[in-house]
Amino acid sequence: MDLSPNKTWIPKEWESHANNLLRARYRISEFDYIPIPDHDGGDGGIEGFSLDGYVYQMYCPEDAFTADSLYQKQRTKMTDDIGKFISNSKKMKSYFGDLKIKRWVLVVPTHKTRRIISHATKKTNEVKAANLDYVDNENFRVLIWDRNDFQQEETELLTSGLATLKLNPISVTESEVEFYQESEPDFTKNITRKLGKLSGNTQAINKGKEKLIKNAIISQNMLSDLKQDYGDYYQQIISARVERSEQLYIEALDSDPDQQKLSYQISILEGKLKEACKLHTDNLRTISQGTVADWLMNCTLDFE
Repeated sequence: MDLSPNKTWIPKEWESHANNLLRARYRISEFDYIPIPDHDGGDGGIEGFSLDGYVYQMYCPEDAFTADSLYQKQRTKMTDDIGKFISNSKKMKSYFGDLKIKRWVLVVPTHKTRRIISHATKKTNEVKAANLDYVDNENFRVLIWDRNDFQQEETELLTSGLATLKLNPISVTESEVEFYQESEPDFTKNITRKLGKLSGNTQAINKGKEKLIKNAIISQNMLSDLKQDYGDYYQQIISARVERSEQLYIEALDSDPDQQKLSYQISILEGKLKEACKLHTDNLRTISQGTVADWLMNCTLDFE
């Protein structure tokens, strides 16, 4: 599964991911997490529970494009499933046995308004008023959790290879590329001069320069995102880039014709980044292309 900070989820994909997050959380706990299949008569308002007295319902609404529509759908889901949790007492008892439930948690990709927290408090009072013999009335609460509550578990899934981090590249317009070239005239002159050593075709040089500069901007943005949200990935990539850039100074003493090709330099760097980091292949390719563009614009990489 590919993960990104602003991933757009579909319901079944979110349910699977949330279950993996909960398995990861309870793997290092003294308590067990027990998912409930919903293929044989429904789940009764929950999709899993743990032996510390928490029950979980996963939810990812479709077509909730505003904060208000997201709240409306989450509120309706919470209301409906708390209703099932109260009314399906026989089914609940068959799941829990002697276990007393102290938390009912709606697990969502994100929530954007405090109104859903107020609604959860209202539902808490309804469950307590029902005086259910499988509920710890003194400590019971209805809660809503999102991805921010599972940052450690998402990191574990990424580290174990059960998920792959994939960043969404920003869109860079031609005007932004032009602005960059105007604001960095020395860098622009460098890349133009160096590409001129590889081709005498002015049109090809200009198109190649535009593409490389665009990738440099996207690459810089990706690295900024990694530094802010995924520090380990950022350090792995930076270390691999530094190691490769130091090798370039030694390779400059050789006369290998392959080294005079952009595709060669990009491919070698991409291989180094793949060895160092589990970031998605598409992202590593973009960062490799952007890094080589940076090297062309400064003094790191040149051609004979």
